[in-house]
Amino acid sequence: MRIYHLKDVLYFSRKKSLPITIDGNDIGYVRKTTSDNLEKSSTFSYTSIDEQDDFILGIKNNGWKRFVLAEYQLVTESNRYEFKDKAGNNLFYFCVVGNMEGHDILIEENWSGDLEVKLNKVKVAKIKVGEFSLKTTFQFDDTIEENSPLFALTILMYFMFQIYEDEAEVIENLLDV
Repeated sequence: MRIYHLKDVLYFSRKKSLPITIDGNDIGYVRKTTSDNLEKSSTFSYTSIDEQDDFILGIKNNGWKRFVLAEYQLVTESNRYEFKDKAGNNLFYFCVVGNMEGHDILIEENWSGDLEVKLNKVKVAKIKVGEFSLKTTFQFDDTIEENSPLFALTILMYFMFQIYEDEAEVIENLLDV
C-alpha cells in the first residue's frame, strides 16, 4: 500500500491549493473550482503536479432533492462519471455508488469514521480522516495508478464527505429542536 497525505484547513478559499504528498514530495494539489451543472460551493479539482492530468468532482445541481439523494459527477478531459448516494444508507452514514469504466465503485464510511473505497467489492483504498490534526491519510493499493480517475475520485471524495458531515450536523441540530 502507498500512503499519501493531505494537510487540510478549516477554511478553503478559491485561491488556496492543498498539496497531496507522498514521502514529503508533492504529487498534485486540490483546489476549489467551478463547473457547469455542478454546485458552485461543492466543486473541487485535483491536478497532478506536472499539470498533465486534471479532474473535477462536484455535487450536481438538483435543487432540494440533493438533500435527500445527492448526485456527484467526476469530470475528466475525455469522460464524465456519475455517482450518487446509496439510497437508504445515506441517511445513516456516507455511502456513494457508481460505475467507472465498467467497474462498480462503492465509497462508504466504516464504523471508525474512515472511508473505504471498493472496486468490484474489493477494497482498494482507505481514507483515514484526521479529525483533530487536520492531517488526512490516503492509503492506496499498489494496483491504483497515480493520476488515474479512481485515484482522483478517492482524493476528491474526501471533500464530498466533509460537505456531507457538515450538512448532517445542521440537520441533526434542526431535529433536536
